Amino acid sequence: MRVVRIIAYVIGALVALVVVALLLVAAFVNPNAYKGRIIREVKAATGRDLALPGDIHLSVFPWVALKLGPASLGNPQGFPDDRFVSFRQANLRVRVLPLLHGELEVGKITLDGLDLNLEKNAAGKGNWEDFGHSAATPAPQAAPSATAPTSLRSLGGVEITASRMRYGDVVLQDLNVSIGAASGSATVPVQFGFEIRRGTQAAPIKVSASMQALIDVADKRYGIHDLSMSGELGKTAGRAAVAWKFASPAVDVDLAAQTLKAPAFTAAFANANLSGSLEGARITDAPEFSGALRLETLAPRDFMTQLGMTPPVLRDPHALASLAFSSRYRYGANAAHLDQLQARLDESTLQGSLAVTNLDTDALSFELRLDQIDLDRYRAPPTAAAPAAAPRTAGGSAPAELPTAPVRALDAQGSVAIGRAKVAGLTLTDASATLADHGGVLKLASLKARLYGGEYAGAITYDAHTDVPALTLRQELSGVDMGALLKDAVGTQRLSGRGNGTIDLDGQGTTSDALLRSLTGQLGFNLDKGAVEGLDLWYAIGAAQSLLQQRTLPATANTQRTQFDVMKVSATVSGGIATTHDLTLSSPYLRLTGQGTANLASKALNLHLVTTLLKSPPGAQDTPLSALTLADIPVDVGGTLTSPSVRPDVQGLVKSAIRNKAQDLIKDKLKGLFGK
Repeated sequence: MRVVRIIAYVIGALVALVVVALLLVAAFVNPNAYKGRIIREVKAATGRDLALPGDIHLSVFPWVALKLGPASLGNPQGFPDDRFVSFRQANLRVRVLPLLHGELEVGKITLDGLDLNLEKNAAGKGNWEDFGHSAATPAPQAAPSATAPTSLRSLGGVEITASRMRYGDVVLQDLNVSIGAASGSATVPVQFGFEIRRGTQAAPIKVSASMQALIDVADKRYGIHDLSMSGELGKTAGRAAVAWKFASPAVDVDLAAQTLKAPAFTAAFANANLSGSLEGARITDAPEFSGALRLETLAPRDFMTQLGMTPPVLRDPHALASLAFSSRYRYGANAAHLDQLQARLDESTLQGSLAVTNLDTDALSFELRLDQIDLDRYRAPPTAAAPAAAPRTAGGSAPAELPTAPVRALDAQGSVAIGRAKVAGLTLTDASATLADHGGVLKLASLKARLYGGEYAGAITYDAHTDVPALTLRQELSGVDMGALLKDAVGTQRLSGRGNGTIDLDGQGTTSDALLRSLTGQLGFNLDKGAVEGLDLWYAIGAAQSLLQQRTLPATANTQRTQFDVMKVSATVSGGIATTHDLTLSSPYLRLTGQGTANLASKALNLHLVTTLLKSPPGAQDTPLSALTLADIPVDVGGTLTSPSVRPDVQGLVKSAIRNKAQDLIKDKLKGLFGK
């Protein structure tokens, strides 16, 4: 017992000596006298200028307490001659006696008027890097310590007031933070608020938050309960402030295990309500996050209005009425994925997966399925008249500039399937396609769809890697109801019947008009059991015969329709002009052959048709048509593809009549010669 008592006396005496020494330091040492030395040492160690215009106050027992300000630290070389960080006043206290046991008890830390400016130079290096040593001096190697490291036992709290932080053009201002006292494993109240602004014109975002943080200092675990954040997107011209909020009942962060868990959270912005979950791994080394997201049904038009945006004027004023979304998500290894994606816009539902497989290059992959959509609902209404100054094509529409930069920037690969779609008036069902865009070359392959009772297949390649884009079309139609197709596609019903067609074209140009005028390749088409609508060829022939014979027009009614069994045509396309020499139309009563051109850009027609009458159709025996059997009737077709004009070739009619008269005369002479 005596020995123990002696040891206690010795320890007490030592502590007393330490206390006395500290008191002597506080009494006789003026820390302001060392400002110059402190500034020089900081300059030598960091290469940065330290300014200490304010007084330094030091106390040593029972706390080592430091109070100073204002103070500032400059930027390193290679950055603007500006302050890296400054503050008006800072207070820090550490209890003395626990230090003797290798424990750290920190009092309340206060920091007022903090101004932190973060930026990068032209080489991409941040002014916060190499902070512990100058550029010319390598960082000193830490000497091995024989004593155990000091551990944090308690923290009296943190209070940051009236502060500001800046990174580039993003400024976080009016920052105020309050963190309660923590020791061991304790629940700590946390409150903070700030306003964030990007650029001088952008609307500020106000943030305020409160939470209960469970901090386990020793195990580096931090749990947050009852997290609640709210604020508003600042008011701008034409838009009121938009409220937002975020809440989570529990968030757990384990820095030792590098994990983060938020089993549930909710967020709201204007009339958009989002919910989900979050789980993270390796959050400090190589962050990986996963979870779920769900956007409750909202009205996009109302959402845009609340954000100060004017909803677009569409052909269907009821479009953009509702939107909902849900998905699983994954982030990590420089990629982001949306799985089990399901989105609903109005009456259309989209399902599948979407991923950015390389966040550096924005490489995209997808596999999407859409049940049905009417894209024409979302198109702008047709304009009554285009601006007078806009250049126009020969066909009457303003040429569109073909895209190049967006196609070059896109790096994508995937597939799309659509149950039913309407676009540009056309209705497709069971459509599917694969898409690949690499290096400015966009390929749509394996294009398939059911189209007006028939089948469509094809491939499209759009090469935009050069200044003049190039287009390749390979298309095939089989068993398609041409009457219904033409009605929906171009608003005309000039042909009816089921047909097959092939398109094999190549072209290039910077505008849609230039592209059409450059097209080269082949076209093929055939139509069975159809009719030419809007043209009664028999009536036109009768009218031509009446004109030739100077008789009144035939009494036969104009049916505005010419039926046929087969129609075939093939064409060679060069410079945007399709030329045919084998247009054929046949029926039991006539055979029509023709040749000519069709301008794909202007849609102008220039065709010469010759009709050979084989026999008069039923009901035509008592009309002048009966006299035309076996006659060749020439007809010229002009106008445009959508509005053709048909006129008889009078000169050809005269030649045909003379030829037929000569043939009859020769027959009569032969009969006389041979007695028959």
